[in-house]
Amino acid sequence: MPYLYRIAYDGRYFYGFTGHPNSLEAKLRTVFGELLGRGSRTDPGVSAVGNVVMAREKLHLGYINSRLPHGAWVWGWAEVSEDFNPRKALWRRYLYVAPHWGEDLNAMREAAELFKGTHDFASFIQRRGEEGSTVSTIFDIEIYIDGRLIYIYYTGRGFRNKMIRKITWSILGVGRGVLDLRYVEELLKTPRVGAVPHVPAEGLVLLDIHYGVSFSIDYGVLRKAYAYFLERWRHLEALAAAYRTAGEALATLEEF
Repeated sequence: MPYLYRIAYDGRYFYGFTGHPNSLEAKLRTVFGELLGRGSRTDPGVSAVGNVVMAREKLHLGYINSRLPHGAWVWGWAEVSEDFNPRKALWRRYLYVAPHWGEDLNAMREAAELFKGTHDFASFIQRRGEEGSTVSTIFDIEIYIDGRLIYIYYTGRGFRNKMIRKITWSILGVGRGVLDLRYVEELLKTPRVGAVPHVPAEGLVLLDIHYGVSFSIDYGVLRKAYAYFLERWRHLEALAAAYRTAGEALATLEEF
């Protein structure tokens, strides 16, 4: 019987999840050999808490993690049926975090409402060769502002290449007043490939993929991953403060 494995990783260390010698999937193949599938093909720079891979063998998580590179942790496993397809999830949940530059929260939430439901998202997808249908369903988009940051949560059955990052660019654009709601409506009704750009990958995190499957969890591995991300956050918070101090120092100069 095949097995599903839950995996978390820091997207900075890998050239995406698949399709490159330095992708995370390439590293996983050195442990599992052939992989039977994956939950999400995240882009370079995108991190994950709960992505999934499927393999034939049942391996001890300690052994797996001893062979994985820095920045990746397999923290759970579950036995599934032979016909299980990890691409067919009940839902996926992502978070995008962006700096708050004064965007209007109500305007962003209005824009988010347009994307909910089933649409042809061709205007908001970067096509990769002969990919399948551009029709998808978004169940919910939640937007919050906390201090200097905007948090946008996406829940849907599946998201195509660059789809979340292009939708995020559009939502932020409406919040800044540089993009009109009617234009977004037109792009959903009459798709135009390449109509909008995308936001940077580093702000995107895959939080969960839900299958209705019960996983056995190694909480020791989870604690290690948690400690890593907490340390990384504190380091970046200090770095951000240093940049802010440098900017404020420049602003005090007479020549500014």
